[in-house]
Amino acid sequence: MFFRRALSLACLTSAILACFAPSASCDDAQEEYTLFVSADDTKVSLISGNLSIAVTRAWPRVVFWHTMDPFSPTFDIGFSRVYLFNDTDGDGRFSPAETTYTVYLDSGRVVWNLSSVQSDFSPAMGEFAMFHMSTRADAFNASSESIPAVGSWADIRFSFCISEKDTLLETPAGAYSVCGKTELSISMTVEVLNGTGCDAVAVERFLQGGGTTSMFLVLEDGPDEGVSATLSSRVDETLSEDGIPRPLNATDSPVQCVDFSKEDGTVQAFFNWGSRASSVVDGGSNVTQVNSSCYTNGAGLMLHSVVDMVNGSAEFSHVSVLGLMESGFVGRMVDWVKEHTSVFVVLAVLVGTVSVVSLHLVLRRRRSCGKDTDAVHDDKDR
Repeated sequence: MFFRRALSLACLTSAILACFAPSASCDDAQEEYTLFVSADDTKVSLISGNLSIAVTRAWPRVVFWHTMDPFSPTFDIGFSRVYLFNDTDGDGRFSPAETTYTVYLDSGRVVWNLSSVQSDFSPAMGEFAMFHMSTRADAFNASSESIPAVGSWADIRFSFCISEKDTLLETPAGAYSVCGKTELSISMTVEVLNGTGCDAVAVERFLQGGGTTSMFLVLEDGPDEGVSATLSSRVDETLSEDGIPRPLNATDSPVQCVDFSKEDGTVQAFFNWGSRASSVVDGGSNVTQVNSSCYTNGAGLMLHSVVDMVNGSAEFSHVSVLGLMESGFVGRMVDWVKEHTSVFVVLAVLVGTVSVVSLHLVLRRRRSCGKDTDAVHDDKDR
């Protein structure tokens, strides 16, 4: 009788699990997608499948992580400053010692105006969301960081876009494919209002990976080519006698790349930036080579990209892309469940059977103890 009850319970458990188990169908291959967008006083939040993003209002900074992986670190990319400098050594790259003016992008010195978030659907992009933040920034020199040396130096605008479908990003060096759902494109446009006579502008970005993702892999020739340098965020290269920054060679690829990696080489996220910038000088368009350099400071990676300028007013645009590398994560738990449904059914049956057996043994032992107690009482009465 007991084993028939246990078997019945096991079969019932299997039937219940079968009702909830996902069945193989075309719907699995064409999974529904929803882009969640929200904004508050501090940030714009986006959830695009496995990619979660927070873009801060205080300054152009993107914090992102894997939505479904419980062990995902947090990745941080911030556009912190712009440097105006003269290339005194003629290497085409930025060195901190060459700085003439600094343009701070934090809310302590500029006021960022955030547009409304446009969230819609198009046949080419699928579901998408885009918005921008803009400001008018001053330039400061080293002698005073409180009073601008050049007021209203430029209007600066950052545009952010994410889409459900893959899209082509047109860059001055050629088109570049941006993956849907897990990659965010960023376009930076600078319109100079008051020229300073400096030769070039260097855009600074600070990259930081959380948890065990403490390594940076530099790919000078783009994401499909080999790694040219492996750097640790825990090393402060500013203390090195070899000098900084580390130059990145020019490339024919539309973009250059830095990967966020674990110490074992597992890549989890990346940041790509254009190898060319488009500029407008005296009403005419121009394309300039973007020379970059980087160094680690013990907390993350400082990355500088240089755009050549001329005296007087000018405008330039530069694009970049950030995103997740899905192969570097555990993946969505629901996918693992789908692939191992039969294992879950077998385990559930075994657990149900063992539970019933254990319960039966406990009840039988209690009945046995009860009979023994009754027998002792009978002996005492006699």
